[in-house]
Amino acid sequence: MTTDEPNGSAADSLDDTIWGAVDAALAGITADPERGAQDLIVFIPKGELTRGLRVLKSSEGLSFDYLRNLTAIDWEEEGIDVVYHLYSTEHRHNLTVKCHLDNDDLTLDTATTVWRAAGWLERETAEMFGVRFEGHPDPRPLLLPEDMDDTFPLRKDHPLAEIEVLQGEGIAYAEEAFE
Repeated sequence: MTTDEPNGSAADSLDDTIWGAVDAALAGITADPERGAQDLIVFIPKGELTRGLRVLKSSEGLSFDYLRNLTAIDWEEEGIDVVYHLYSTEHRHNLTVKCHLDNDDLTLDTATTVWRAAGWLERETAEMFGVRFEGHPDPRPLLLPEDMDDTFPLRKDHPLAEIEVLQGEGIAYAEEAFE
């Protein structure tokens, strides 16, 4: 676990969150905290992610028993962040866990060994962003044809990305229509 103050002046704002419990639970695991808009964000490196997720789920004081969402963020040349949104039904608190992947190695161990719900979410993230989840029990596509494995619709380099951005431009209602 990192012993540095989380993001300098942000340390004070983390006092009212679950950072103390998360920090204690992730002892021995590299984790860098950051204050998000609605909850705490913890960055865990690829090699320690599955162990960190398992600890966050099983820790008595945290009990992150519900994987609310799993998705990714395409940072283009910088790589991809895989994002896990966790929730504790017992303690009613949230946590976001992020793991950064470099573009030359978009593989990550599956989280299906921690939460069964990760199965569908990982399949969608694999299709949409091109992240491969090693050890996934059923890596079949959910939405796209099985032979479509060379382009990923939610990546910023997708061939139709520019068209999708431009689709809504110039469409507006006349102001008189609302009077």
